[in-house]
Amino acid sequence: MKARKSRTKAQISYNMSRIRSKNTSIEKLFTSALRKAKVKFKRNNKKFFGNPDFIIADRKIAIFCDSAFWHGYKHMRTERHNFKRRKIFWLNKISNNIKRDKDVNKILRKEGWRVLRFWDFQIKKDIKKCLEKIFLEIGRK
Repeated sequence: MKARKSRTKAQISYNMSRIRSKNTSIEKLFTSALRKAKVKFKRNNKKFFGNPDFIIADRKIAIFCDSAFWHGYKHMRTERHNFKRRKIFWLNKISNNIKRDKDVNKILRKEGWRVLRFWDFQIKKDIKKCLEKIFLEIGRK
């Protein structure tokens, strides 16, 4: 088996800079599905608290498309994840993201919004099921 070369800090920095928070592949997939379903929405509108990925303004629905890694899906919440470098940093970062997501949900709900969160793997695996949840909130079949 070949020994894997270690990446330099510059390579790691470059790779991390390529990770986007907007216009991700799951957002593009979700956008396409919402358009096909003829759902009116706004994308990445910063005037709404928490910067939801999608807003259905007339129904006060905020939709977030969360990456399992960055938003701490249950496998990431434990220290069992095998981070190769800066383990404490990453565990803190992910736990802060989880806390922020909970705070955003709480505040939006207090303001009368319905909050829907979908994991990236849910969107990729069964987008129809995600749309069904949205239709339930909208009151559409």
